[in-house]
Amino acid sequence: MINHLLITKSLIRRRRPDFDFTIFHNSPVTLLSKPLNKCKLALVTTGGLHLKTDAPFDLSLKNGDCSYRILPGEVRHDDLMVSHKWYNHKFINADLNCVFPIERMREYVKAGEIQSLSEEHLSFMGHIYDTAPLIKYSIKAGRHLKGLGVDVAFLTPT
Repeated sequence: MINHLLITKSLIRRRRPDFDFTIFHNSPVTLLSKPLNKCKLALVTTGGLHLKTDAPFDLSLKNGDCSYRILPGEVRHDDLMVSHKWYNHKFINADLNCVFPIERMREYVKAGEIQSLSEEHLSFMGHIYDTAPLIKYSIKAGRHLKGLGVDVAFLTPT
């Protein structure tokens, strides 16, 4: 995995030599206060997904688009577009679940392993160079999910 990080770091340095690349070795963890089968789960992806009826992410922003899009709980692959240009779409075009595992999560709900899925899920863009605005949007997104009664946010990074 470190080799992939070094390759990524090298590619970013060529495009944005001013970017301060950080590798996090520890992340804060919040333990669940109840079993997963009693939890409501929302998916959060950095795949740059959005509904075909929504405005795409703005790829012209030098530091990246830190906004997010709301995806309805009953979303289907055919409802979505991918704005993200920084990863190969071959696999997501074949199977949405590789970036946004909504069908797998629906199976977990049906099997009783998760109580329910949120009425809404979130999609951010990856490839963000200036993360300060991302913190602001993330706090807003977290409050939104909390307001929906979400217990677990399952992040699928790209």
